[in-house]
Amino acid sequence: MEIIFMFIAGFIVFIIAIIAIIKGVTHRIKSPTDDLKGEVSSLKNRVNELENEKKS
Repeated sequence: MEIIFMFIAGFIVFIIAIIAIIKGVTHRIKSPTDDLKGEVSSLKNRVNELENEKKS
């Protein structure tokens, strides 16, 4: 009986580890993309500000 509980506990830990690995990889892939989008947005705003200053 204890062996069955150990297998169940091991399986649960294995599933949690797989989920953590998938979330970690997803975050590593998504994070630079989000940072890049923010930087591009910031640069676009700065360019628009400079163009407006130049026109005035």
